[in-house]
Amino acid sequence: MPSVMGVKGPIAESDLGLTLPHEHLFVDLSCYCPSEPQNEVGKEFYHREVSLSIRDQVVDHPWDIVDNTRLNNLSTAIEEVLLYAALGGKTITDLSCCTAMGRLPEGLLKVAENTGINVIMSCGRYTLPSMTEQDRRMSVADVEAQIFNEFINGANGIMPGLLKSGFTSKIDHDAEICTLRAVGRVQCRVGCAVAIHPYIWESESHLILDILEEEGCDLKRVILCHQDYLGIKSDYLNSLCKRGAYLEFDTFGCGWINDAMWQQTDAVKIGFLKEQVKLGNADHLLISGDICLKIMLATWGGTGYAHIPKTLIPAMRTAGFSNDLIHLLTVENPSRVYCH
Repeated sequence: MPSVMGVKGPIAESDLGLTLPHEHLFVDLSCYCPSEPQNEVGKEFYHREVSLSIRDQVVDHPWDIVDNTRLNNLSTAIEEVLLYAALGGKTITDLSCCTAMGRLPEGLLKVAENTGINVIMSCGRYTLPSMTEQDRRMSVADVEAQIFNEFINGANGIMPGLLKSGFTSKIDHDAEICTLRAVGRVQCRVGCAVAIHPYIWESESHLILDILEEEGCDLKRVILCHQDYLGIKSDYLNSLCKRGAYLEFDTFGCGWINDAMWQQTDAVKIGFLKEQVKLGNADHLLISGDICLKIMLATWGGTGYAHIPKTLIPAMRTAGFSNDLIHLLTVENPSRVYCH
């Protein structure tokens, strides 16, 4: 039977169940924080710990407090995942693909062991701001060897199940293109899924698919993340599906954060999904929440990993999605793209 590698071992296709394909149980996105303010008030806020007492301030300025960009507490991760499990959740994919992005393989294993949830770990490289100067100088062959070795031998013995590459903005940074080519080559060798963080504001993902295709990557294993931001461009998204790629609408539950990245409501995104279903692309759609900041967790007043089964799926039913269609998007599609 087809399977995907989880942190505790292979997971059979039939055991994946309700799956969140794009989350972060542990992450460090402080590479996107601005420089430390010079004034005392700004500096004090920059170094504060997130708490419910300052939640409104953090919602308004999510990148101006470094602690908000780091998820690194095992107990909190377990508590949050248990909320998801209690509502029927079965699998979570952690897309913090490398140490520079705050990935904690041992933490992922402990979450899986303490919650009963399937946890799938990714490997690869993230965007340019997360790379060291040495990382930026690596050749495609060197990055391929590094990623392939980790995929085969694991990170501290803990095995990944999919690959990841990312872009900061336009597809014109050599180091990011190097990673894309490397993961394309590794995918061709191992057959797993590949998650790509594209340029989220522009319609440039055909270039991503072109490059992956040049390296022998199977486009039917490619997941294009964060397609919410271009959801209004239905014909463009349709054209990506027609090449075999999966569209991931993965920022559900985040529309309340005061940042341009998360300003769309769930209702708007559900509308984008409906449009792609009408175009015949139901088999190429994935949904998730991309929890990556502390204020997104239920602990600090956010929606947490439980949002998809607790709130979004009922909203999808109200919007006219059948139970079979919801099952396709949340269970069948993830298992199809992951398992080989």
